[in-house]
Parts: sequence; C-alpha cells; structure tokens
Amino acid sequence: LTVSALVGALADMSAKKIAPRQREKLELRADGERPLVRDLALSLNKALKGRDTCLLSTTIAWSENWWPINHPLDYAGGAGGGGLAAGPGIAVGGALALKNDKRMAVAVVGDGDFLMGCTAMWTAVRYKLPLLVVISNNSSFYNDELHQERVAIARDRPVENKWIGQKMIEPDVSIAKIAEGQGAAGFGPVHTIGELAGEFAKAIAVVEAGGVAVVDVRVVPGYA
Repeated sequence: LTVSALVGALADMSAKKIAPRQREKLELRADGERPLVRDLALSLNKALKGRDTCLLSTTIAWSENWWPINHPLDYAGGAGGGGLAAGPGIAVGGALALKNDKRMAVAVVGDGDFLMGCTAMWTAVRYKLPLLVVISNNSSFYNDELHQERVAIARDRPVENKWIGQKMIEPDVSIAKIAEGQGAAGFGPVHTIGELAGEFAKAIAVVEAGGVAVVDVRVVPGYA
C-alpha cells in the first residue's frame, strides 16, 4: 500500500531530468604506502574490472563513494545492527544466494568481525560457494578504541591507554592461516599498496575456479 501511494505521488517524476551525481576522482597512493581503506577499495575494484560482482558486506570505515553502484545487485548494503561476526555470515549467505548467478560474491570484512565469525568460511567451503572475502585489518577492535578515547576524555583519564584490550598485537593474528584452517585459500598479510593487485589477482583466480579466498590487508586505522 505504501509503495502504491508513493508511485502515485511520484507519477510525474519521469518527465524530470535528474543530473547524475558526480563522483570525486580518486587515485591509489604510492606503492610503498600502507593502504588506507580507500586504497583497498580502489585496488579491489580495479582488480575486479569487467566482472559482474555483488558487494555483500562492508565495514563501518567504508564510503559508498569508493565503489560503483549501477545495478541493484551491485551492493547489498551494510549490516544494519553493526554487530560483530555479522559480516562473515552475511557474506556466506549472499554467496549461497548467488551460487547459480554469474555475479561474483565479494565481501569486505573487518578483522574483529572476521575473527568472531570466521567459521562461516567452513560453510562456504563445505557447500562449494565461490566467495572472495577481503579483510580490512587494522589489528584492532578500532571502534571501541575511539569509544575508549571519548570515555577517557570525559573522565579525565590517559587517552594513550585507549588501545588496551582492543589492539590485536603481540602476537599478531594470522588471518590467512585461520582461513586455511576452514578449508579456504588464505592470502597475505598485505602491508603495502603495491602488493594489493597481485594478491587480489591470485584470490580472484581461486574464486573463479569455484573456491573461497580470504585476503588479509593491513590498513591504516581510521574512518571515511
């Protein structure tokens, strides 16, 4: 009923010319730089050029301006609730929906999100669901770092302690080995922009052959 009412209200819109939104022209930074999330997006899009894909998941550091959206199935949107471990499950569910479709299932997932839901990769491997998962890895539950910074300021506590209990360092976590433990192909860690194209190409080849590939990209912490 709501859609019908909207259609009626907007019936004369077809005669109006609406100029397409102009996107900012973005370029990859230098090869030796540590990737920003933006660099990850630009390089991944470049590596997938010419293929029909469905972007099933993104992180809260993501900007839609970095990814072309020309069809309803180009982008499935983010996790509405923002709960950790949502990304891997959404990615695998989307890959199941796309199993008999020509579109490649692609997901960008945070490291904290992946580590809490990584066993979903086993399901994709078990049921032969082609899937490319790129981990936007800032080695932290970074959203909580920012929250702890705000709390520290409010309570006059040392801001430099915001990382405690949030950073996943010493020891480093091997995302690639965790992926391989679920039967997927693991790639990385990727530390520089110059490495992205080669690792993405290898991972895409795995997916085009019917497999599941996980690429660990170490990004600079920060949001769009």
